[in-house]
Amino acid sequence: MTFKTSIAVAAALALMAGTAAAEFKDMTVNGHVITKATQERLAASTLAMGQDPHAIQDPNFEDNVRNMLIEAQIMADVARKEGLDKQKDVQDEIAMQTNMILMNHAIANYAKNVKVTDQEITDEYNKEKAKWGDTEIMIRHIALKDKVEADVLIKSLDKGGDFAKLAAEKSLDEDTKAAGGLVEEWLPVGRLQTDLSAAVKGLKKGEYTKTAVQTPKGFEVIKIEDVRPAENFPTLGESKKKIEHVLMQRKIQAYVHEKVISADVKK
Repeated sequence: MTFKTSIAVAAALALMAGTAAAEFKDMTVNGHVITKATQERLAASTLAMGQDPHAIQDPNFEDNVRNMLIEAQIMADVARKEGLDKQKDVQDEIAMQTNMILMNHAIANYAKNVKVTDQEITDEYNKEKAKWGDTEIMIRHIALKDKVEADVLIKSLDKGGDFAKLAAEKSLDEDTKAAGGLVEEWLPVGRLQTDLSAAVKGLKKGEYTKTAVQTPKGFEVIKIEDVRPAENFPTLGESKKKIEHVLMQRKIQAYVHEKVISADVKK
């Protein structure tokens, strides 16, 4: 299950994340107070945007956060002293950044009042499980450059040729040819590329595709090495947090999309 997160959503989720597990206190830079809360917000957003769960364990993490804010305040004072804040392009950029910040807070405020229900999580889980399918297969495959070569190879198999030996000799897939074309993992039929899924559907253990399967890289001949009931799909308990996060992102992006399409935008 994959889901692309927009920068706006990621930033809003960072705001929702609240305080990072670090110790901060108010500090003063050139007479400006940089509050504990400001430092915590930067820490939380840094963790969320960096998506590194171990960053908080870095002994220099708090100092890095503080130094970012100290440098920003000092250099902002320098910019103001030099009159840079009065320049049109700088003011435009400040306005743009202000809009981005307000957008993130608007999204975070919406997200605080939106819930993902257990039923929604269960429904999404069942939908993804259905896509996975009830069967997992282990395959051998032979990757070839063109269909003519693939057709010749299939004729060799029809005459009793050894699939693994032909894979070792002919396959263009360097990762599997040494193993006789064996892909050493159980694959859910429902998650294969559409063409591959259709080609292997209904094949039994030991059978191979009688026509070459076209792929973005050429053509393939596939043999079903083994079949078993699906085992690799995670349980609902294992998936719950991830699904909840995905559904929350969908709700947020739908909310943003709704506001965008109802706005007066002229291009």
